[in-house]
Amino acid sequence: MEEETVKNLISKRKGGLNRRDFMKGGLAIGKAVFIGGVLIGNFTGCSTTSKQVKKTKVRKDASIKFAHVTDTHVTFTGKNGTSLFEESFNIFRDIIDQINEMGDVDFVLFGGDNINNTDPGTKGFDEFMSIMSSVKIPYFLQFGNRESSPIPPEVALSKEQYAIKTKGHGLDTGHYWWSISPVQGLRILGLDTSISDHDNGDIPQTELKWIKEEITKYPHDMIVTLSHHLFLPTWENRDMPKWKKKYLLENYQEVNTILEDAPQVKMCLTGHHHVSKIQTVNGLHYIASPATVQYPHAFRTVKINRKEARLQFHQVRDQRIIELGKKFLLTSKNAEEYAGGRQEDILAYCHGSKLDNNVTLKLR
Repeated sequence: MEEETVKNLISKRKGGLNRRDFMKGGLAIGKAVFIGGVLIGNFTGCSTTSKQVKKTKVRKDASIKFAHVTDTHVTFTGKNGTSLFEESFNIFRDIIDQINEMGDVDFVLFGGDNINNTDPGTKGFDEFMSIMSSVKIPYFLQFGNRESSPIPPEVALSKEQYAIKTKGHGLDTGHYWWSISPVQGLRILGLDTSISDHDNGDIPQTELKWIKEEITKYPHDMIVTLSHHLFLPTWENRDMPKWKKKYLLENYQEVNTILEDAPQVKMCLTGHHHVSKIQTVNGLHYIASPATVQYPHAFRTVKINRKEARLQFHQVRDQRIIELGKKFLLTSKNAEEYAGGRQEDILAYCHGSKLDNNVTLKLR
């Protein structure tokens, strides 16, 4: 389809599709529509994108289902330790295969540290995107500290280069935080918490202003935030100042006040700490998802409607990898960051309890 024809088609479609149109005609993304099986349109905060996908099947419950995958850390370099870098691509392929096989997932959110960014040039990224080419549904990405802190600098991929190469999937040049509506009535705010060349996180005042504007602009949408660093402490570690600096958003209290005061914000999805944890404050659900590259080698699916969200926990299917991940986690130098020393506590903390994994959350 030629560019002028696409523009003409889009110009005739003013406003988003309603839920009935969504069910009849396929997935509507903001003002994006499926034309001949190709996704065409503009997202708030990112550029026009196109993707070959299957039309979404009609579902009686009118729920929306998406996957949250974070901290895949795919790389050709690095040895197994707390994270199983040598298995990273094998794990990632299985995760993508699982999502494709589900058949009822509408889109995928990637929460950062998608690449470990330690490979020279674009080698690791290219393999990541090669695997991603098999994804049959729309997907959107946000930065982690690894994408914003290449090792070594000027050899691995820079933050700007990563944004350019993933253009059309949330990120774009100069648009490191973004807003999309994968289905009318649901809005995802992709928040950039990364600081270039640092592992810790922060949200600058410019971005905070934008968050307030987006919340005000969409008072009737269900809003879910996607970001990398933790918004709440998840463990009373023995060295809290060091732990907080490494894992917790520096200005988390200011950010949380804004989000908790807006009832349309339903949940905040994070990663970075490689643990599974759900905490609820003032009706807002803070959901830290586990890493795929580290035990428990898992990701989440979320099935959401106006009243509730059903979360499900999915691990890599290779039991050998799970056992290997346990072994390396328990013997790694970073183990003390996870529960302070007792082996059973470390594994339980990273894996999460039943209430952190397979659970139905009531929405405010």
